[in-house]
Amino acid sequence: MPALLNIAGLLGVVLYIGSYAALQFGLVRGNGFTYATANLLAAALVLVSLVGAFNLSSAIIQTVWIVISLTGILRMVILERTTRLTPEEQAFIASKFPGMARPAARRFLDAGGWFEAAAGTDLATEGQSLGALIYLAQGEADVSLRGRRIGACGPGNFIGEMTCFSGGEATATIGLLTPARYFMIRSEALQKLCQRDAELRHAIEHAVAGDTRTKLVAANAQLHDTAMPGS
Repeated sequence: MPALLNIAGLLGVVLYIGSYAALQFGLVRGNGFTYATANLLAAALVLVSLVGAFNLSSAIIQTVWIVISLTGILRMVILERTTRLTPEEQAFIASKFPGMARPAARRFLDAGGWFEAAAGTDLATEGQSLGALIYLAQGEADVSLRGRRIGACGPGNFIGEMTCFSGGEATATIGLLTPARYFMIRSEALQKLCQRDAELRHAIEHAVAGDTRTKLVAANAQLHDTAMPGS
């Protein structure tokens, strides 16, 4: 029995240290189920180990830790189940931010808004500050640089992702070829949101970086085809 209690205590210590290390290395979210559950199990195991060598202070700490972890898990469950997203919002989040918690997605969406624009509208103009991140949900657009077409944007693409945090000048002109519907969040709102939530900022940076890579690959392929003889 003492050996089993010692093993339980050691497993609890391993879970405590492992979950904290995973948090520091960015492998888990501090407000996620994994971290809270790991801490709950760690506290429970250490509490069990105290049966063989009871220590009041340690018992109080582990009990409080269990209560806090259970409260946090319950809070997350309630928020997940009560947070509502429209089908359009769900498709957006699933496409660009897979794995993002619904409460975080709701905060992000509430900081921006959905808009519609007619064909011929320029969503971004080369050399001018866009000051926003745009997600094109419906519609097609041309991407041009110094009057030369270099690519296209369609449903599922970001616009302004390279300057959305800095609010700098747009690197190209994005002109709509068809009527469009899009989500837009201003740079100021995006910065405030990300200052309060580092994990949300990481998710957004990862999504826009992936979108940028996809566009660069497509643009390079088009330029290569254009430069080939007979093209």
